[in-house]
Amino acid sequence: MAEVAYSVVKDLAGVLKDEVDLLSGVGEEVEVMERELKRIQVFLKDADSALHNVRRDERTKHWVEEIRDVAFEAQDIIEDFCILRRQRPATNKHGCFKWCASSLCTLRTRREIGMKIIKLNKRIQEIADSTQRFEIKNTKNEGITSQVVEPHGPYQLVLPDEKDIIGLDEQVEEIMGQLTDGDRKRCIISVFGMPGLGKTTLARKVYTRVKASMHFDCFAWITVSNEYNRMQLLKEMVKEIMDKNSAKEVLESNFSERKMASELSEYLKKKKYFIVLDDVWKVEFWERMQNIFPDVNNGSSMLITTRFKDVADFVIPNSPPIEMKFPSAEECLEILVKKAGLEDVSSCPAQLLDPAKQIVERCGRLPLALVVSGGILTTRSQIATEWWKVADKITSELSTKEDNFMEVLAFSYDDLPIHLKNCFLYIGLYSEDYNICASDLCRHWVAEGFIEATKDETMEEVAEQYLINLIRRSMVQMVEENYIGGVEFCRLHDLMREFAILKAKQIRFLSTKPSADARRLAIWATAEENETVILDQPVSRNLRTLLAFSPDSLQFKHLCDGSPKLKVVQCLDKNIESHDFGRNHLLRYICMQSSYLQNIQQLSNLQTLLIASIRDEDIRQLRNLRHLLVFEECGISPNALSEAKNLQTIHGLCAGEWIRSLPSLTNLRRLEILSCTESHKELLAGSLIKLKLLVELLLEGDGGFPSLCTLSSLDHLLWLVITATGDSIFKLNGPAPKRVEDLPPNLSRLSIDGCEPMHYPIEMLGKLPCLRFIHIDENSYDPSNDYEVWHMKHGDFPHLQVLEILYVKRLQEWIVDKGAIPRLRILRVISCHTLKMLPDGLRHVSTLQQLSIGTDSTLERRVKRDTGEDWDKIKHVPLIE
Repeated sequence: MAEVAYSVVKDLAGVLKDEVDLLSGVGEEVEVMERELKRIQVFLKDADSALHNVRRDERTKHWVEEIRDVAFEAQDIIEDFCILRRQRPATNKHGCFKWCASSLCTLRTRREIGMKIIKLNKRIQEIADSTQRFEIKNTKNEGITSQVVEPHGPYQLVLPDEKDIIGLDEQVEEIMGQLTDGDRKRCIISVFGMPGLGKTTLARKVYTRVKASMHFDCFAWITVSNEYNRMQLLKEMVKEIMDKNSAKEVLESNFSERKMASELSEYLKKKKYFIVLDDVWKVEFWERMQNIFPDVNNGSSMLITTRFKDVADFVIPNSPPIEMKFPSAEECLEILVKKAGLEDVSSCPAQLLDPAKQIVERCGRLPLALVVSGGILTTRSQIATEWWKVADKITSELSTKEDNFMEVLAFSYDDLPIHLKNCFLYIGLYSEDYNICASDLCRHWVAEGFIEATKDETMEEVAEQYLINLIRRSMVQMVEENYIGGVEFCRLHDLMREFAILKAKQIRFLSTKPSADARRLAIWATAEENETVILDQPVSRNLRTLLAFSPDSLQFKHLCDGSPKLKVVQCLDKNIESHDFGRNHLLRYICMQSSYLQNIQQLSNLQTLLIASIRDEDIRQLRNLRHLLVFEECGISPNALSEAKNLQTIHGLCAGEWIRSLPSLTNLRRLEILSCTESHKELLAGSLIKLKLLVELLLEGDGGFPSLCTLSSLDHLLWLVITATGDSIFKLNGPAPKRVEDLPPNLSRLSIDGCEPMHYPIEMLGKLPCLRFIHIDENSYDPSNDYEVWHMKHGDFPHLQVLEILYVKRLQEWIVDKGAIPRLRILRVISCHTLKMLPDGLRHVSTLQQLSIGTDSTLERRVKRDTGEDWDKIKHVPLIE
């Protein structure tokens, strides 16, 4: 609870500081308020510890509730006044009268605001003075134990490999036996079990094994969830099941639900499919959807997971479903110590084994509870007393009942430092099983005021570290890494999300339905389902955050117009073509699919703008803008960004004279420029080399791209994408590299499409110490007689995890020495027709998890299971496509 009060107090202090000019006339009382709120803020961290060390400390709880309520009230009053002062009176022929009336109104309002602040200050002073009465002392202790180690700095994020999943082998083999028994009748297997037991993990492991078995020619993983919408789910199925061209045709045809379901069924009749339906909640779902999946006696199969036995029984009434088993005590111990950062049980110090076993027992042998507890242990010193403290905090009566399991999640939440708690709760605003863009989430946190600024890092960099710490604690799941040391997509486990929403509602942090006191609102359902819910409910004047995933224009207007204090607005519905944000002066974040928004030039606080297209007048005055991302290509005038000195991100702008202003944008970290041509080559080269803090650079067009040599002075450059969109190969402008020093030294992710290969020689790329991802596409390159041999020597590409080579027609022979590419996980070789065989050295790359061979009959024949000439080199790879 203290986390909400702490965040509001901190954010309000920032408003008081930033809006000092607007608050003239009530300045003395505002200074008193600021001073007293800062005094309270010091105690809030300790109140947070007190609440969670003594979970039933009602006095402290009441004290924190008082602070929260008075902070909310103070925030509302101050922001009301700021909004009023920003509203400009009319200046037309009737303007004099309106100006006088407005001025009188402002004077009267100022007095009213002043009186409210005086009354509020008395309450704040009383609350501040009561800290001694409640025995809340200003100490430096934080968290549940004295040895919490919250890391800051580099942390190796790793997606879990199949071999790291402990247990489940017996059930995997049982399922695999049924799926591959040769019976041509459609096979449906249902798995049920309580939340946290690992149903999805089991299904994922089976899915990987089935794809590797080559028994099927169509695969799809569909997450259903409790909040599914049938039309949205059908669209997701089309994208997952159908080939790209068929899916595009269906999705663009504006079919009804019935017609789309029919198209899916007809498509599947021609396929031997394997489909996973994960997290089915209701019998009604299968009743409505089962006809989509035809049984044409070709050996197709399905795997369905659910929490509920009645659902599992209904799906296959004549065959018993598989019930998830609890892992053994030994397997549980292995899960816990691995999540705690140890290699395995054998490497666990002897003095830690007893508290570890106690944690296993008190977690009821639930895998998710063990994962979360292991995440807590990663923040503790590896000494017995610290591990015993964690064991003692987990409820000793914990059983395998779902309600009691929530106690473990509550403990992991309580253990978070106060600055991470709001960040975690905020993720509950996103819909179930939603893959969240990590960089966008960090921008939300910054706009919300959750991030503590530091001297040496941007707030976005601090926010990314917060997210990494939540992942490290197993509170948040990483879905996809970005291969430059960070996270691309993340999500919450469904049970963790249920806890986050429950907790957030208890402390008035967020709402999932409109209400008169909502401060953050998430709308997940479709426009039709929300029509009565939204339009018939009062809108909170104090709404600060709106995440609306599928409203229509009327609903969206209703929500925004009634909420002048909005700071964050995200709406992903393309049907909302326009909106006037002129009254929402406090907005810091806008994400809209609209191509035209009115009066956004008035939003002086705006930090992030994601929009379909942009006009010069929209952005010229946005001096606080930090991130500009445009979904559709558009151009701007040369001086449009001249005042945007705080810009860190520019995405989606077409090349033009505005590139000359780039060197003045000294905070720029991420840059995407589209429609580059040869006429821009001098502009690009001259400007890009001056962006010394640039981390990501994406260039696309018909030419004019700088060479890697030109960019070699950019020490911070980690991610480089150069994509030629024309039909012929392009030379990069500048010399070809002759030594490794001619390349950007810290490059981690490199993607080059349609450019002459002399500019990225493979033998030099292999010497780059940080390179983790390479994508090379030479579809337009005609090698003539320019064939070559790739030789990856011992020690080359020491950290490379992904290698994608497409249409590399010059590659005739590929040699991989033992000790080269020692960390490679994913290899894709597509349409490399001159390559005669896979390198023999792949047999030594034990980390390889996925191999894709495409549109090359020679290589496809050579990797055929058991009989192919190259099979022995790659038989250790779990997934071969």
